Amino acid sequence: MTDQRTVLALECTDPIQIHTQQRTLTGIVYQCEHSEPTLSCRGPEPGEHVLYVATPSNDLYRLQYRYYDEYEHTEADLDRYGRTPSGKYAWLRTYATVECIVNPTGGEQA
Repeated sequence: MTDQRTVLALECTDPIQIHTQQRTLTGIVYQCEHSEPTLSCRGPEPGEHVLYVATPSNDLYRLQYRYYDEYEHTEADLDRYGRTPSGKYAWLRTYATVECIVNPTGGEQA
């Protein structure tokens, strides 16, 4: 999986490549949200780094990257913005397995 430092270092206007089992998405981060890991009465809550990505073909994706500080465990979900059967637009789960997230200009492969 991807190195946590690589993902957390990505910010708006950074180029990004998301490698899945089926394909590689290349785009630009246009928005990001971050929440730190916390300790709650239920136990450790993961931190989350959400990256919104636009591809050259104007497809929009949302990458949700959850991580824990206490132990090495990360999860990443990739959603695509598209039309639902009812005709509205929403974030649709791609069910793609994210294998690697890279900043192509950073020279680091995680």
